[in-house]
Amino acid sequence: MPSVARDRAGNYIVGPVVGDELIAVFGADATYRSSFGRTGEGPGEFPEYTMWLHIEVGEGDTLFVIAYPNVLHTLAPRAERSLDQVRLPFSIRDAVVLKGGTIAVQGNVRTEAGITTIQTLRPDGTIESSLAASEADEEDWEKWKNRPENRSGVRWDVRRVFGRSNDRLDIWSAHLNRYRISRYGVDGTEKTRIERIAKWFLSYTFRSPGAPTRAPTEPIVSDVHQDGDGLLWVAIQRAPASFTPIPDSPPGVEAPMDQFRDMNQFLHTTIEVIDPVAGELVARREFDEFVNLVRTPGDDVFIYSFRPDALGDVDCTIRLLKLRRE
Repeated sequence: MPSVARDRAGNYIVGPVVGDELIAVFGADATYRSSFGRTGEGPGEFPEYTMWLHIEVGEGDTLFVIAYPNVLHTLAPRAERSLDQVRLPFSIRDAVVLKGGTIAVQGNVRTEAGITTIQTLRPDGTIESSLAASEADEEDWEKWKNRPENRSGVRWDVRRVFGRSNDRLDIWSAHLNRYRISRYGVDGTEKTRIERIAKWFLSYTFRSPGAPTRAPTEPIVSDVHQDGDGLLWVAIQRAPASFTPIPDSPPGVEAPMDQFRDMNQFLHTTIEVIDPVAGELVARREFDEFVNLVRTPGDDVFIYSFRPDALGDVDCTIRLLKLRRE
């Protein structure tokens, strides 16, 4: 699933895309403007076979692009040229840019406090501070990692997704595997904690084997965004009621590699809007497709989704999402 960001001028920055360059810029009217980012190991280049990018818009529409697992690119507005790139000593899963240019990234680093899940970075990529120590016990972590069935897996209780506060000073951090969202200051203070109790979202540590294409997947908090009114928008990926697994290929027959797999048949999306002061749910929308929030420095909420067209290409649809109260 490509990342989509929107700058203050209304341009959309998308990546990775198919073509000679990995990042494409489109105007507010969806017309193509420019592209950037060839594969390679040099300045302004991205590793070959890059399948996952994360794009954030900073002050002055400067772009921050994470190439998984650990390369952070800084680009001029509209991805016109590379300004800097650094390689970090840990894998990055998400990021958010705060006022003053502070970059907070989701990456697990062991400190005296335990396994911290939020790192704030200096411009050269060194860690300024480590926040949000995980509740995962160090001894339990080592035991889990050394179990044969987990050596190639992901421990979901140390994974987070981020959003910035609407004053751009703090970080909203949501667990992927449980409906718990916290607001942290850059000094590490947990200012707010919201924990929603829902029968359809029970906490877990491990995902079902083969999820989401072989087995119904557990729900995942996939994104958070605080709008100009202070309301918190939470996107949750869920298995549809009509889930049907991909059939296994006959013995001796290699499964075809699809260029694009329509994840809408395996994942639907719930978006809930929460008043973080009252801790109450104020609105809820269901989508029968895989929907994500557009990363934007503005106060409005946009969503995007992908569907294959009749020619086998992929259409990206971006929509402004209005509040519909319960």
